[in-house]
Amino acid sequence: MDIQKRYALARLRQVAAMLLVYAIFYVCRLAFSASKKGMIEQGAYTPAEIGFVGSAMLFAYAIGKVVSGFIADRVNVKKYIMLGLFVSALANFLVGFHLPAMMLAVVWFVNGFAQASGAPCCVVALSRWWPKERRGTYYGIWSCSNNLGEVLAYILSAGIVVGVGRAFGPDWAWRSCFWGAAAFGLNGILAAFFFFGSSPEAEGLPPVPSPPEEAKVDTSGGQRIALASRAVWLVALAGGFFAASRYAIIDWGMFFLQVKKGYTEAGAATVVSINSIVGAVSSALSGVISDRFFKSSRKELAVSAGILNVVALALFMLVPGRHAWLDVTAMVCFGFAVGILLTFVGGLMAVDYVPKCAAGAALGIAGMGNYIGAGLQSVVSGHLVRRAADGSASLAGHTFANGWTLDYLAVFWIGMALLSVLCVVAAGGKRSAAATQTSRSRQEENAL
Repeated sequence: MDIQKRYALARLRQVAAMLLVYAIFYVCRLAFSASKKGMIEQGAYTPAEIGFVGSAMLFAYAIGKVVSGFIADRVNVKKYIMLGLFVSALANFLVGFHLPAMMLAVVWFVNGFAQASGAPCCVVALSRWWPKERRGTYYGIWSCSNNLGEVLAYILSAGIVVGVGRAFGPDWAWRSCFWGAAAFGLNGILAAFFFFGSSPEAEGLPPVPSPPEEAKVDTSGGQRIALASRAVWLVALAGGFFAASRYAIIDWGMFFLQVKKGYTEAGAATVVSINSIVGAVSSALSGVISDRFFKSSRKELAVSAGILNVVALALFMLVPGRHAWLDVTAMVCFGFAVGILLTFVGGLMAVDYVPKCAAGAALGIAGMGNYIGAGLQSVVSGHLVRRAADGSASLAGHTFANGWTLDYLAVFWIGMALLSVLCVVAAGGKRSAAATQTSRSRQEENAL
């Protein structure tokens, strides 16, 4: 079999492995979210304890994303991703035994840190298996793994809650959600062992040729370039502001529709869920479009998606009254924009700015910005929701003389989306000197 066919088969196996393994990371992460209701209803933990544990994981993930990014550049990512998934599966297994609240927080903090190893390992592998001119295509496909993981997690939890709940009672149902996630994690380790390739060289294939500028840079030098890159930090800022607007809809979108526009819980859930479906499609297509039509430049598409995100949020939040068709349209536009931005400012643009030997470091910096933005959104949005004397909830705002009310929540969410666009523009679209391709190296890379 010639080298091109061997490479094609190995890359097909690699992208399938990354999709599956990282989706299973999500199963081991979302078991807690899927089990919250059962844990609270069964008196296992109070809502305050649940909230504290959730924030512990978010904090650990933000730190771990940076640490794991720098580690992944230097190690065998196949072994590292297997280790991270093993620790995550073990954490889920332990939580099923109803740990004391403080111990639960510690174990879930460790899980958050282990979870942070998944994305850097996949992105480092991507940078080793594909040249920049084709990297966006497969990065976009891999980005769909979070949607696949969410589907797997909720199908798993729903099946366990119904099956185990009927057979053994609800107290065992929430425990079994964690044990089921742990079992998924072990299967993910097996999938990584048999199918995940750390690099072409590890599979007996020649490496993807690097541009001359990159060939002169070692891992330490590449990571210093990432740390000193103004563009990488601007992408991290853009990702943080974008994450604030994205998680605003995830965390508070249903609440906004119910309180502000009078939707039922089921109706609000239906409208908001549309953006996830559209987002999965646009995420998969984003890399292909940027590679084929924009010569692997992400800026043009990212700016366009950012503007669409601002417009979608404005339609969703600033148009008074309940207009189902308009709200659905806003969520379709929002989902399309989110899919592109999640791929680009979530990491790909930062990776493009550095040598491939520092892909993990760039992703870690970008990921840290994303999760800091998500945490900021949670705190600020919570303060902008008011509780009335009768126990009902309302949104803080200002009512003008003509009766129109401006919600401060809308100002904050739309403002975050707008700042994200400005940061992408400021980052620029030029490649770093170390990432610039010569025509000769491009021909060599395309041959592989």
